[in-house]
Amino acid sequence: MMAEPLFDSAEFRQVCGHFPTGVTAVTAVAADGAVAALTVNSFTSVSLEPAKVLFCVTSHSSSFPVLMGSDRIAIHILGQDQEDVARRFATSGLSGAERLSGVSWVPGPDGVPLLPGTPAILAGVRDEVITSGDHVIFLLDVDRVHLKPTDVPALSFYRGRFVTPSRAATE
Repeated sequence: MMAEPLFDSAEFRQVCGHFPTGVTAVTAVAADGAVAALTVNSFTSVSLEPAKVLFCVTSHSSSFPVLMGSDRIAIHILGQDQEDVARRFATSGLSGAERLSGVSWVPGPDGVPLLPGTPAILAGVRDEVITSGDHVIFLLDVDRVHLKPTDVPALSFYRGRFVTPSRAATE
């Protein structure tokens, strides 16, 4: 049994915020045609052989049912010039289709929305789904990647704000 923590959730969030993370946009389409479009900063590579990545989503997310009903998912690594996309996809109260409205995207071969303006895209098949606390870990078997040659640094999240490498160094 876990001991009672000696801190509250706000303090825990503040401490974790001291670790800068990359920012991604995740898209998916469920079998019923519902679309997910959300901002995720809990993303990491898991394995090179086979190619596998993971991302985490709160089980209370409006996108959660769509992700659970999707076999294929795309993860877009956002550039520092795409803070507007990150903010749009993080807007609560909007459906995935509403979040995609006004954002440049194309349907992938499997119907999953792809954001061609992002520096990199990983797409694949949803593998394992693991519940831990109030979040769900989605493991993805990557079968397609797209890398756009660019010098634009990745968008990051640090201390509760979107940052670029140059802005993070001065804060």
